Amino acid sequence: MNFPPAMNIPSFKNRSPAAIVTDHQFFDSSARIFRAMSWIEYAKESRNISAMEYAALETRIGIEQLLFEQLIVGAGTRLDAAQYKKCKGKATQLSHLLESLIPKYELLVEFTRAMSPVGFPVTKWDNRRLIRDSGTVSNYLHWSGGLDSTVQSSAWLDKALEVVGTAAGYVWTGITTGNTAFMRLDDAAPEIQGLWDLFSRGEISADAARQRANKLDPILRERCAASLEPLRIDPHYTPK
Repeated sequence: MNFPPAMNIPSFKNRSPAAIVTDHQFFDSSARIFRAMSWIEYAKESRNISAMEYAALETRIGIEQLLFEQLIVGAGTRLDAAQYKKCKGKATQLSHLLESLIPKYELLVEFTRAMSPVGFPVTKWDNRRLIRDSGTVSNYLHWSGGLDSTVQSSAWLDKALEVVGTAAGYVWTGITTGNTAFMRLDDAAPEIQGLWDLFSRGEISADAARQRANKLDPILRERCAASLEPLRIDPHYTPK
């Protein structure tokens, strides 16, 4: 349930509990956060504690799924199944694994944004915030204390909806306004790899890298066209 810029983004407002649990039954980060936003809206209107807890659960799982999606997109086959199993369900360890498999992670996202074509926005995720938010919303899944100061308190519910809504809203905004993407440097042309080296060392800015890449574009296109030789078929060939 991804949302490319050209696709209409579904509304999470005015949805019934039945619609929330039966419609859009996907389990990627976008679907998880869509359900979280829907539960938050329902909880605001109904003052329903369970709806808030469902929102917190979907937000936490959605954040963990988003970290996993970044791993898949950025690391690909370098992601070892055994490594992932040790981190599954643990946002902090997932983030550490992401940083170990994708060196200079934040710089690579900036470079990817600079190299991306017009009309293909790339979201730069703040994974430290995602980790912090995952822990914060979990407080409303494992709450304790007197009922009068928690589930029976209007102020407590208002605070919970604010905290969970802010965490889910951050992810929702990133998902609906951009793409999770990383440039595969191993597959890039030598000239682009050279630009990455300069950018990652702080010798040129992202804008400078983009401008140089635009100048290189005709050369790279010509090289690509020259490498595509037409398929030649011997008209006298007879299969045996």
